[in-house]
Amino acid sequence: SDLEAVASSLAEGDVVTAAVLFTDVPGEWRFTVVEGRPRLLKERAHDPDFVLTLAPGAVREIASKPESDVGDLGITFFQHMIASAPEDKVRVKLHSGLIKLTLRGYLGVLTQGGPKVMMWMAKKGLKGPGAIASAISKLKK
Repeated sequence: SDLEAVASSLAEGDVVTAAVLFTDVPGEWRFTVVEGRPRLLKERAHDPDFVLTLAPGAVREIASKPESDVGDLGITFFQHMIASAPEDKVRVKLHSGLIKLTLRGYLGVLTQGGPKVMMWMAKKGLKGPGAIASAISKLKK
């Protein structure tokens, strides 16, 4: 699947770690990659690269697109990052820098989204690596 293709871009095990919180479900979750497959485990993430907080509207829409390609899923995710309605919002709090994210394969995921994600980002004013790096730096803790 496309989600597995994204996961294959990321490093294995504890090297890749994102904390995941849901606004409507209690508890802490950890996103990781196990044997090249994405996993969401109900446990605390230690030293996460970033923390995602997902509202129900964002979860519903992202989950409703299992056959979407990486580019379409990326656009959906980013649309929810800039959504104004709290019930549709995805919040990202970055804990790692650009170099660490690159080494861990996260930026490779952007390239898998291909022209779709890059064109969408350009329409939002994110043109070129400098603009993307600037936007990422705004997510820092």
